[in-house]
Amino acid sequence: DMNEVDNFVNGSVDGCPNSTLEYPPYTPHIDGGYLFSRTICMTGKTYLSTQYNMHSLYGYSETKATMRALEIIRGRRSITLSRSTFSGSGAHGCHWLGDNHSDWPDMYLSIPGILTMNMFGIPLVGVDICGFHGNATPELCARWTELGAFYPLSFNHNMMSSKAQDPPSLGPMVVNASRSALLTRYSLLPTLYTLFHQAHANGTTVARPLFFE
Repeated sequence: DMNEVDNFVNGSVDGCPNSTLEYPPYTPHIDGGYLFSRTICMTGKTYLSTQYNMHSLYGYSETKATMRALEIIRGRRSITLSRSTFSGSGAHGCHWLGDNHSDWPDMYLSIPGILTMNMFGIPLVGVDICGFHGNATPELCARWTELGAFYPLSFNHNMMSSKAQDPPSLGPMVVNASRSALLTRYSLLPTLYTLFHQAHANGTTVARPLFFE
C-alpha cells in the first residue's frame, strides 16, 4: 500500500517548472487534473531518466524485487499485493484498485477496472468489496458481495473509521447473500485455478471482456 510515488503536495512546496513534461499537450483523466497531482514533479530526475518516463515503473520494480526476495528467503512460491503496478506486473504480483467508496457507482466501475487490469497482464486483481471510504448499506454490501464472489481476487475491506461491514454486522440479508455467493465461488475454485495456470503459462486473462471470446 502507498508504494506509488506519492506526495501530500502537488509536485513540491515550490510547485513544478513550466515544462512540457509537467504540462503535456494531452493529459489523461486523472485525479487533480495534472500529472504531478499528489506526486513529485515529472521533471524530477531518477537514475535512468525523468519521473515522466519512470513514474509508473516504481511500483512494478518494487513488486518484482519484493517477490524475488520472498522466494529466496522462503524457498517456495509467494505472493505480493501491490496498489501501484504497470503492464506485466502480474508476472510478479497481484493488484487491487485502491481506495474506493461505498457507493453504487464504484461497484459498477470495479468491473471495467478488473477487466482492464487483466488486459494489462495482471490477472489476480480485485477491489475492496462493499467499499473502503464511507459506510455501506446492507443492500449495497449484499449486492457487491454477490458480484465480488466472481472477482479474481475477492476480499471485503474498509477503513477503521467506517462502520463494520462484515456480513454479520450488516444483518441476515448480507449473511445469506454472502453465504450463497461464497459457496458458489468455492465451487468454482477448480475452474479459477485452471484459468490462473493458463494465465501463468500463456499470458491469458482470468476475467475477460466479451470481445476476447
